[in-house]
Amino acid sequence: KTYVRNCIQPKNGGKACEGDASKTENCGEQECPVTWKQCDNPATVVRDVYIPWNPDSETITVTTDSVAGSYEEVRVWFYDKDSNDAGSVWIYFTTQIHYYIGRCTYNYKPFPVTVPTETKKTWTFTYNYTDKRVVYYCNGVQVLNVVLSSACTRWSTNSDNRDYWERKPTQIQFYSGDTASDSYCISSNTGAI
Repeated sequence: KTYVRNCIQPKNGGKACEGDASKTENCGEQECPVTWKQCDNPATVVRDVYIPWNPDSETITVTTDSVAGSYEEVRVWFYDKDSNDAGSVWIYFTTQIHYYIGRCTYNYKPFPVTVPTETKKTWTFTYNYTDKRVVYYCNGVQVLNVVLSSACTRWSTNSDNRDYWERKPTQIQFYSGDTASDSYCISSNTGAI
């Protein structure tokens, strides 16, 4: 936006306007607010146990104190009502923090934006089943927002990978190889994506 000030000639001993005649500010550059119900009572992560989840109305929030270089991993798997694989989201704490989307990316990739640097991190995952959109937040900052059909290198090369994500998730599981997740919460999603 640009603000313009119209100065008139001073009269009766008044002073002339000081400063610039216009001011320009950039708009729409701040992060959109994330709107989900905050977790009041996080649960301790137990691996290899099914946890009910509805991606249409709920987010998954995971807390960890893992840092870059610890080589620990967050591994959250999605399953359908028959306990078939229906997707997964991972975070790998190498020297740089990377993400992986199961049966989508071939290997870990660096996040496209800088991940917050605090040691204690709260990761929130949303999944829009209709749009096939996965979004990662770290400490309230959106660090990844992808539509699987355009982001997945494995999507176009293997129909099994598409079929995997076509299954409607109804539950999650923290995989036994998850060494980073400390606690989690399933919360109401009020339109974060």
